[in-house]
Order: sequence, then C-alpha cells, then structure tokens
Amino acid sequence: MAKKPRIAIIGAGIAGIYAARTLYQNGFDNVIIFEASDRIGGRIWSMKHGDDWIELGAQWIHGQEENILYEYACSRGLIANPKHDYGVEGNGHLCNENGEAIECPLAKKLINYLDETKNRMNDAIENDQNVFDYFVYQFNQFVQSLTDIIDITTLKILKNTFRWFIIYEVIDNSCENLQTLSALSYTEWEDCSGETDLIHFQKNYSTIFDEFEKDFPLNDCLLLETEVKKIELIHNNSDIQVKLHIFRDEIEDEEMLFDHIIITSSIGFLKENLKNDFFSFDFPEEKRQIIQAIGFGTINKVFLEFDIPFWNDQVKGFQIVWTNVRDEHSFPDINFACGTENFPEWVYCIQGFDLVRHQPKMLMAWIGSYGAKQMEKYSDQEIGQILTKVLRQIVPKQCLKKSIDYPTNIFCSRWYSNPFFRGSYSNRTTVYQKINNDDDHDGYNIDILVKPIYANDEHKKPLILFAGEATDPKHYSTTHGAMKSGEREAFRLICFHQKR
Repeated sequence: MAKKPRIAIIGAGIAGIYAARTLYQNGFDNVIIFEASDRIGGRIWSMKHGDDWIELGAQWIHGQEENILYEYACSRGLIANPKHDYGVEGNGHLCNENGEAIECPLAKKLINYLDETKNRMNDAIENDQNVFDYFVYQFNQFVQSLTDIIDITTLKILKNTFRWFIIYEVIDNSCENLQTLSALSYTEWEDCSGETDLIHFQKNYSTIFDEFEKDFPLNDCLLLETEVKKIELIHNNSDIQVKLHIFRDEIEDEEMLFDHIIITSSIGFLKENLKNDFFSFDFPEEKRQIIQAIGFGTINKVFLEFDIPFWNDQVKGFQIVWTNVRDEHSFPDINFACGTENFPEWVYCIQGFDLVRHQPKMLMAWIGSYGAKQMEKYSDQEIGQILTKVLRQIVPKQCLKKSIDYPTNIFCSRWYSNPFFRGSYSNRTTVYQKINNDDDHDGYNIDILVKPIYANDEHKKPLILFAGEATDPKHYSTTHGAMKSGEREAFRLICFHQKR
C-alpha cells in the first residue's frame, strides 16, 4: 500500500463509527466521519433522566447467537443478565376506550395464533399476498377452527383485537401499513437465536460508543454539526476522487477531496435526497429504484412521567383495543366510523402504554403508521394533555390506585421531522418484492444497493460504498445489522488496498 487512502464516512451512527474503528485497527487512519447533528449515535439515542436513562431510539439488542453487537457488548461487560432482565413487548391489560378490560380468552388466543403464523409467511409469497391480506386469511382460519359457534359480540371483540395486532406489526416493521408490506420482511429477516430475544444494556444503549472510543481515537476523526450537502466525482489525471461539499461553522460550501466515501445515512435520508443534487453525478438508475422501493416508516415513543404512579403494582402495561375505529388497519368488514370526535387521528395508531425499565413513575406509548408523523406536529405539552385524556378513558378502574393527573415530564421522539433520518428503520415492501422477482435482477435486491460505485479503471476502485441497517440482507432494521454493515464496507476497502 503506497500511501494511505483518504476515506470519508457520512454518519456517526453505529455503522459509521464501527466502520471507522475497523479501518483504524487495520492501519487506515486517514479517516473523517461527518455527522450533521450535534451528537453521535444516529438512531441510538440514550437520554439521561434522573438517576437513570430512557431510550428515545433503539430499545434492545435482538438475539444472541451470531450477533456482532451482542458479542462485542458482552465481551465488554455491558449486557444486563438476560435470564432476569429482558425486554417484553405488548405486555399488560388489553383494554378499550370505555375503560373495560378485555377478558375474552379468545382474544389472547387469537393474538398468539396470528403471531405463530408469522413462521409460515412463505405461504403469502407463494400466494402473492401482502402481509395484511395474509393475516386476514389467518384470522378467518382461526375463527373457522373454533369448535363452538361464537356470538356477534365475541366476533366484534376478535376483529377489534385483530386491529391491535396489526398496529403491533406495523410498529414492529416500521411501516405505514401492512397492505404495502411484503412477506419478505419476515422470510428474509433472520433471528439471532439464544435464550432471550430482547436484551437490555446494563446502563444504556449508548455505552457501546464509550467502548468504541477506547478502541480508537474517535474524537480525532469526528466532525460534528458538519453536513454533507453534495457529492461529486472528480477526474484527476488517471485517478477519480470524490469531492464532498460540506456546511459547517457557517461556511456554506467547503470542499474536501477523498479517495473513498462510505455512506451510512438512513434510507429515509437517501430517498429525500434523490430529489435534489445531493448525488451530483449520474447516479445509477438501478440503485435509485431500490432506494425508492425499500420501505422506511416512522415509529415514535412518548414517555410520560408522573409525580406518583396512578397504576397499581400488578399492572404490566395497557394495550388499547379500540372499538370505534375504521381505518386501513381495521378488519375489512368493520363498519365503525373513525373515532376522531374524541381524539386526533394519530392517537388511534398507539399500540399501548408500557412500563419503562428503571423509571418506576413512567409509561411509554408506542406509536406508528400515519399517527407517528401526525404526532410530530404537536408540542410536548399538547401530546401530554391528549394522552392524559386517553389514559383516563382507557385504564380499567381495578388498575388504579389514584386519579390520573397530568404528567410532570413528557419526552417525545420525532424521527420523521429530523431531516437527517426521515423515519426510523427499513422494511421490505411489495414493490421491493416485485423487483426481486424480476428476471432482470440476479440475487437479492439489496445487493444492488450494497454494490459500490466504482471508478472506471483497471483497478476497479470502489469510490462510493453503502452501509447502514437497510443494507444488511438478513438483519436489516437492527443495530447489529447496521454494525455488521459498517464492518463489511470497511473490509471491502481494506481488501482492495491489500490486493493492489
């Protein structure tokens, strides 16, 4: 290797920082990480509150075996005991907007049945079904399998419970709705098996970056509040370099040249910036198509802290089964009008309220679909007022130990409004699936995005490389997928220069 190449990394999330760490540990120390915001972490965002933390972004490590993040964090002693301290989703009472607990045993059986059918999602691909239609079919199969004839009231409860399950899956997949979600989001995605699926950090998620800083001089190569505005390809004699136009310190158009760049920006950011001259060269059309086809939705969290918890010690959460809502998530033959007379539309995209680890006075609402974007237009105070009314309406009396007062603190994520994210994480859409079945493409669609943009020379020099959670073929939507993608692109450059 004659001289050390100059490498730029766009984005200081886990993909970008781990790419820089991998490069540095292999002798490539001429690296600059550009981060547009005032913090590192990307969609990992731990916020100190009181004596502990809350996670505004990534919540858990998903699985253990062959999980690069789990293995690294475990080796540094960052992991909570997975046998005793682990995450639980969708826990607690099923309740409706009349403050009634859903005591129907078939409702829980339906949820378990639908959840189990996710293991048979290949059937949806074979039958060319979207995920919503697949679950409607499975709902009907469940009802038909019941030995006893169910009454109209019970059937309505099951159909309303079906909508709760759909909202749960919409949030889990970070999508707008399940009608546009491909079953590939289940069949391509691989679990990292182990005794626990949802794993906590002992302290907070961001401790992973503290450990990275021990491995290499992160601060020496990091530029915060430095936005890359445009990418150009520059021909210098026999070589091609990448010119970045950046904005920092009120300097509108500073220019910097690099031999390679690794883009770790979110798919939401890339979608948004395909519309302008961010890529100021002939950007490959097949990459453009894949970026547009990959799904990238928004989920948000709302944390409500109360002076004194109003719920009793037996409560594990409140999951909302709305009975008065008709929207794209409802069972097809539900005839209710949307219940917007009581609350703004976005409220009906809340899955429920969960307890918050190490924050005994706090509840957290998960919100997805169209509601996640709409919610971001409201102030924290407005959100707090609305959700206080929601809680007063949905919480069963037997769960109360006092009246429900207005929360003392409110914290909200707003991932869609942030121009550097424009959403939360990726999924596989029906459009993506259609392209994947196109005879013109070989292999996975994601391979088209992952393939670098090369210089047209005899060395096939990789100029622009792509990383980030959406680029991992099996672990997209996860932090370990993002971390693995950063390592993958770092080693691509390392191998290229070792062969020269």
